[in-house]
Amino acid sequence: MPFPETNQIHVWRVTLNQNPDRIPELKELLSTDERSRAERFHFEKDRNQFIEARAALRLLLSQYLNVSTKDLTFSLGGHGKPALANGLSNNGLRFNLSRRDGLALIAVAYDREIGVDVELVRADLPVFEIAEVSFSKSELANLQSLPKNLQTAGFYNCWTRKEAYIKARGEGLSFPLKQFDVSLTPGEPARLLSVRGHDAEVDRWTMHELSVGDAHVAALAYEGPELDVVCEDWAVATARP
Repeated sequence: MPFPETNQIHVWRVTLNQNPDRIPELKELLSTDERSRAERFHFEKDRNQFIEARAALRLLLSQYLNVSTKDLTFSLGGHGKPALANGLSNNGLRFNLSRRDGLALIAVAYDREIGVDVELVRADLPVFEIAEVSFSKSELANLQSLPKNLQTAGFYNCWTRKEAYIKARGEGLSFPLKQFDVSLTPGEPARLLSVRGHDAEVDRWTMHELSVGDAHVAALAYEGPELDVVCEDWAVATARP
């Protein structure tokens, strides 16, 4: 599988829970650590989705790198962001994975940091309780100003964009969510608006809203100017190592 061009980002949509009979086979593709993590899930559905998503990541990366899934090893950054290890990172391939209730997204880029987030839309979610804790004052005010019928969409826009950004930075929740602002109004472009104390960050990163169907909302953040984001479906249920 060809690497992304320098002006491209690849995003793969992986539908989960498609073929439960293949779970034992897919589990064999995982590392000992990944299998141990899978066993920590209490519910079988969650365990199976974790296995499918991690197997999909290994299968895709093995095709990009033309290596066996067993030869893929990963290292973790200081705040847990995974990267290719044992010399495989020298080729410049970067990736990020997000999984939520039936859908996984795998973003792949060449020689630039990247983050992706997907969330399942829940109509009963207490959006303002969460926003008051996690959103900046500006974001909260923007969310409150939206018509009521757009507030849930605005919340998920904001949440996924913030998550994608901190994942791309590789700092996770160690980077304060209230320290930066993103756009959230439905229908307006996804943008990083400001990062307090780090003015250059706005020009360093690009955000992109991803189309993943009505049940989910997703966002992408990557280093550099706007690129061509190529989104495709990938079926782990029929893929072979």
